[in-house]
Amino acid sequence: MTTMLDAPRAGPAVPARGPDRWRRWIAPLVHAALVGGLLTMPAFAQLVWLQGDPRLFAGPQAIVGVGGLAAVAGILLARRHPSWATLLTMSPFLLLPWTGWFVWAWFAALVSIASITALEGLRRALAPTVAAVGVALVYCGTTIAALLPIGPVTSGRQTPEGARPTSWLGLDSRVVPVFVAYLVAILAVVGVSWAVGSMHRARSARTAAEQSERRALVVESAAAERARLARDLHDVVAHHVSLVAVRAESAPFQHPTLNAEARTVLAAIAQDARAALGELRQVLAVLQRAEDTAADRAPQPGAADVDALVADARSAGQQVEGVGTWGEVPAAQGYVLYRAVQEGLSNARRHAPGAPVHLERRRTDGWVGITLTNPADHDGPPGRGLLGMRERVETLGGAASARRTRGMFVLDVELPVVEP
Repeated sequence: MTTMLDAPRAGPAVPARGPDRWRRWIAPLVHAALVGGLLTMPAFAQLVWLQGDPRLFAGPQAIVGVGGLAAVAGILLARRHPSWATLLTMSPFLLLPWTGWFVWAWFAALVSIASITALEGLRRALAPTVAAVGVALVYCGTTIAALLPIGPVTSGRQTPEGARPTSWLGLDSRVVPVFVAYLVAILAVVGVSWAVGSMHRARSARTAAEQSERRALVVESAAAERARLARDLHDVVAHHVSLVAVRAESAPFQHPTLNAEARTVLAAIAQDARAALGELRQVLAVLQRAEDTAADRAPQPGAADVDALVADARSAGQQVEGVGTWGEVPAAQGYVLYRAVQEGLSNARRHAPGAPVHLERRRTDGWVGITLTNPADHDGPPGRGLLGMRERVETLGGAASARRTRGMFVLDVELPVVEP
């Protein structure tokens, strides 16, 4: 059976994160494609040269292939785990003591990782930058060859027989400009990437600030409209409710022949009207959010006030049977339970006058709730009271349902509570 409160509702709008997620992969994919192309172009020329080098052990093709896979994988891993990406890309260089050469694309992969991570900050780019500078230093300080598309290339360091005195960091004076060129190139790539990333972060921060400002304007406009509606509500409702109270209080004087029972009923009506005016003033104070309404505010009702609410309903002639207890209930949950019982009793008086109402209060591990039942002949569209009650319940992570079953209207409310 379709219920009044169980109809599907549109969930909260979730911002689309797809474009941002894929945008993060643009730089890694571009760098991986460039390094992959650099790995494939010189493969044949390099391997022809490598086959005749006596320093090589068997399987140079496997070294080039596995090293290339490690370099590309490191680039793709750079965004999430820069340290692991750096270690993975550095692993082929561990074979330098046995090979005496390395593929220059491996070094380019280290620089690519430094560039990718610098987009998110210099701290993340520290490890790959230091690794790239270290490789350049080893290359310029030894006779190790780098395999380029044009063939094997050394830094220009002289052999020990014709070596010159070292001048800087243990480097031959001839290769110092080479190392400086590598150092400048690495730092330039990292610096440009960091600048691009900073610009993107600044643009994102500016966009977020503009969105926050727009939301603040919407909230401010809603608050002004809410204050206007609060004033209208007070002017209209308070006028009529106060008329009810005044007429109920003045009736015994205008009609002296009224018996004691009628006078008691009129006094109760006047008391209920005055109580309604008090609650209306509290709602008005909350809606207006004005500092000068603090004196009109009072503590909100809670779970402990439900007994008084039921007693008032009974004194007004409504048949209410209550079972169960809650014990100690937090203020937020107690307020929602109070309003739910109030709404359920009001609906029963409105749609099933004179019918008995059964109220069950229950508490289980981590949950408090109510079940309120009364006879009902037909279903109707959910009113604002039921919809507002469900919103209060769902705000606290609970669930509410209202349905008609076998001629009975059943209102269920469940709220989570933190047990002491």
